[in-house]
Amino acid sequence: MENDLLIPLFWTLAFGILIAIGLRKLSKKVPREKKWVRPEPDSKDDKGSD
Repeated sequence: MENDLLIPLFWTLAFGILIAIGLRKLSKKVPREKKWVRPEPDSKDDKGSD
């Protein structure tokens, strides 16, 4: 490949990556409540269960 072809390919990739990163940051998903939360493991040393 010649340099004449590599330069536009490089800039196309560079700007494409920048646009992709920008779009990802702009279109972030709104955080939702978790449907299921893992229960805490029951330990035998519970101080609250006297």
